[in-house]
Amino acid sequence: MKRILICLISLLFCGVKANAVEIVYPKSNNVTINSESTFFIGNEKPEKELYINSEKVSIHPSGGFLHPVKLNAGENIFKVGDLEYRITRNENVDYESCVKEVLYNRSKAYQTAKDNVPIWATPYAHGLNRLQHLEKDIPLKVIGEFGDFYKIQLARDDYVWVLAGDIVKSDEVNSLAKIEGFIYNEEPDKRVFTIKLNRKVPYILSESSGLDLVVYNVSGYPEDKYEFHINKTGKLFGYKAYYKNNSELVIEVKNQPSVKGLEGLNITLDAGHGGSEIGAIGCLGDREKDVNLAITLKLKNILEQAGANVFLTREDDSNVALYDRVKFSQKNDSDIFISIHNNALPDSQAFSNRSGTSVFYFYPQSKDIGKKVLEQLIKVGMCDDKVRRESFAVIRNTESLAILIEVGYMIVPEDNAKITDEKFQQQAAEAIKQGLENYFNEL
Repeated sequence: MKRILICLISLLFCGVKANAVEIVYPKSNNVTINSESTFFIGNEKPEKELYINSEKVSIHPSGGFLHPVKLNAGENIFKVGDLEYRITRNENVDYESCVKEVLYNRSKAYQTAKDNVPIWATPYAHGLNRLQHLEKDIPLKVIGEFGDFYKIQLARDDYVWVLAGDIVKSDEVNSLAKIEGFIYNEEPDKRVFTIKLNRKVPYILSESSGLDLVVYNVSGYPEDKYEFHINKTGKLFGYKAYYKNNSELVIEVKNQPSVKGLEGLNITLDAGHGGSEIGAIGCLGDREKDVNLAITLKLKNILEQAGANVFLTREDDSNVALYDRVKFSQKNDSDIFISIHNNALPDSQAFSNRSGTSVFYFYPQSKDIGKKVLEQLIKVGMCDDKVRRESFAVIRNTESLAILIEVGYMIVPEDNAKITDEKFQQQAAEAIKQGLENYFNEL
């Protein structure tokens, strides 16, 4: 009798738990959020009524919901069914307005302390103001500072910024280098331009109607900078710049591949997050890393059937560092790099009503292929959340076309119901493949 009673109590407890609303976000019932808004994300039985304070929550047929709320300064109390949430909003302090630029009386000699040092258009290490990544031991002329940044003079009217931790003092005098020669080679898959110098100097390589190279601190040219334009022979399909033997600046420009469909192309697929990096949590409790991998594995099979050589940055639930994903793509001489993700929103955009698919690129050469992919994902029922330029680490790779696809929003019930459905995942993978094929068929 006692055992039966215990079982009945257990069943009753499980029944109560199953009927209770589940809140996925906020992650606890006592949090601090420095935003004027946030949202409650979770799930409840569709036939039930749910209120947050006095506002009725719209529940999707899947059970998922996203309910935005406004936050006043100080403590905010929300009643969610039988639960209580206390959310504190602090007033933001603008510390950056207290920082002032300091210019030195005399310039100072520094050099890059490591490889892959970013130089910035403004003294802020975020956004789209990256101009170039420099190798180790490149001399720089420091003329001032702003917060954690040093101001670098490249030419008379050309200035950039570098994080203080990325450069070290140099014993060398800030003298001009000399260009000693030029070499041009055509190879089956690329064009190679070599500038011979007597020492390393800073440079910036950027996309225009082709590629524009500016080499700084060289004698014999106006403002001590040498400017060189590389014409396109088709669409850009990857390029890189690097120093060889410390005295040769090499620019390699890949030729546009001549292919039928996707046959023979090297494509790296990157399932975002993995291992301890969960990513976003969906309103039904699904983890982004799992959804990303499911779509990626389906896409791999489809692309291989189309004749592509496909490489995966991860095939299971494992941790892979961001820059290791890029190096993996470069190691396999990829023509295309595609990172598969599913989206979330910051608290500040709780009322934005955004949903659907967005595709991100960093270098302009990748924008058009992103457009083709988005066109096809819209056709399988996703809203158009646009193609955008963004500074994500995995797509800051000039050596191939590189895009990051946010297939849908984990936290938006309509999107979440689709992207967690295996049938739709297959449709999304087919759409991505079709977008790639359309791009190459139009070359």
